[in-house]
Amino acid sequence: MRTLTTDEFLDELRRRGALHLGRVSFRNNRSTIWSLTQKGKALNLHDAYRCSPPALLDAFAVIASEGGVTTPEGQAAGRRVHEWPELQRAVEESRCEHESRLRAAGGSTHCCATPAQRRYFRSVYWYFNRTRFGGILPDDVPVRLSSRMNSALGHMLPGGEEDERYVVEIALNVDLMLEGNGAERVDTLLHEMAHAADYLVNGKRDHGPSWREWASRVGCTPETLYDRPVHRRPVRSAAVDRVPPLPTVLQARRD
Repeated sequence: MRTLTTDEFLDELRRRGALHLGRVSFRNNRSTIWSLTQKGKALNLHDAYRCSPPALLDAFAVIASEGGVTTPEGQAAGRRVHEWPELQRAVEESRCEHESRLRAAGGSTHCCATPAQRRYFRSVYWYFNRTRFGGILPDDVPVRLSSRMNSALGHMLPGGEEDERYVVEIALNVDLMLEGNGAERVDTLLHEMAHAADYLVNGKRDHGPSWREWASRVGCTPETLYDRPVHRRPVRSAAVDRVPPLPTVLQARRD
């Protein structure tokens, strides 16, 4: 496949109708898959997209014209560009580098999740990323369970600065796996994924207007969740190995 320069990529998208677009830039990192900034005038892309085939250029033109993934057309285009095999290979090659960044950023390696619980979160994260976030989040953001959180239900740990932003991890309180916490578990995961999207796209780390917009868009409560009552382990040292049932749409999917 032909490798496009930034000017050639921009010309291809403008020729396909993305006339509002004024700049394209490529970034050689693992988490900026794509983002629209400067009120939709700048398209920032993972370096792998330099080799985009015509069908992928069509999809990016839709994303740029629609202003992102807020419409059904934009969401469908987002899924196409995110599922491109060449991108998946590029992301896989950077996995080792991400693990080094995790340690350098002070991310915790403590995870009390069982292998079955990890598979559960990989499936649910994958599903929400595609159905609610238009596939803009990296597939390999670690989702870990922590038995050390007290009042907090979760957090998103950001890493990097400016054009090299990435998500170190999403961590959830293991109590969320207890029976009766289903709604809180889903809401908390979407809450932290919304933080991830807001950080990668907007560079924001708080519960400000851009995060609340993401939260409303993806269907989680647009407020701090830490005071929400949940079922707790009667003994803080008790292990939790419960795996909630997957949504029906995911039960046939295999990781």
